[in-house]
Amino acid sequence: MPTMNPRTLSLRALLFLGLWHTGRRSLASAPELQDQPKKIAVVGAGIGGTAAAYYLRQEFGAGVKIDVFEPDTVGGRLATVKIGDYEFETGGSVIHPLNLHMKHFIEKLGIPPRKDVPSKMAIFDGKELMFEESDWFIVNFLRMLWRYGFNFLRMQMWVESILDKFMRIYQYQQYSYSFSSVERLLHAMGGDSFLTLMNQTLEETMMSEGFSQIFLNDVVAPITRVNYGQSVRINGFVGAVSLAGADSGLWAVDGGNKRVCSGLLYHSKSELIAARVTSISVKVRPSKTGTFHIPSLG
Repeated sequence: MPTMNPRTLSLRALLFLGLWHTGRRSLASAPELQDQPKKIAVVGAGIGGTAAAYYLRQEFGAGVKIDVFEPDTVGGRLATVKIGDYEFETGGSVIHPLNLHMKHFIEKLGIPPRKDVPSKMAIFDGKELMFEESDWFIVNFLRMLWRYGFNFLRMQMWVESILDKFMRIYQYQQYSYSFSSVERLLHAMGGDSFLTLMNQTLEETMMSEGFSQIFLNDVVAPITRVNYGQSVRINGFVGAVSLAGADSGLWAVDGGNKRVCSGLLYHSKSELIAARVTSISVKVRPSKTGTFHIPSLG
């Protein structure tokens, strides 16, 4: 199977941060929130959960108790495995240079990025190497041009156009815009084209854009396999994000990306509860606001 760059941070976490961060400044002043909460529960200690705890602490201050429920290790998909004397990323192993949230987090936490390790790319079809990267740029360019035409260049331009629209999320955050659903957020960033991506497979989308089938088989499919364990029939929007994980300039945190989650949890001054949440229900008391009941298994 072809080898490409490893997994990116999950789309769900990025969209969560977008939805959360866009509306967070207005939480304390929301008309339905007449009294500041005394206790808040966060389910999961991955990047989404720990970032939520971090921002909730900023929003409500020291007066609220924040509990984070996590039955496994802190970090979620940002996990590592130790082999011999070395630890290797097994989840969200690389971070895109346009992920401003993660840049802000490591600056705030004082965690250094990992130094780049020189590497090369090869494409293996299960029987033989279809492509092997050379030290010479012109050699690589001519080999790629011979087999795939301008598909590589066109893919880079296509992914960049999607990322340019995705970056609009930071403008909305700057002015505290909020969205009631993922669909509204996506439409605000990319219009109908983003909603179309949500209703097509990556293969359908790229074939309609004129990419060749051999390029999808040799290059695109390995990227989606490595990043999400999926084929080119993955959701179009998720697939486009996956292709961004094969871009240049990707980076990671020294000692493992999971250190960001641990740092956010520490700075949020939350209590980590080693338990699995089994259900969440609303309890309404007379003349009082509703509260949530969260049973868990320790």
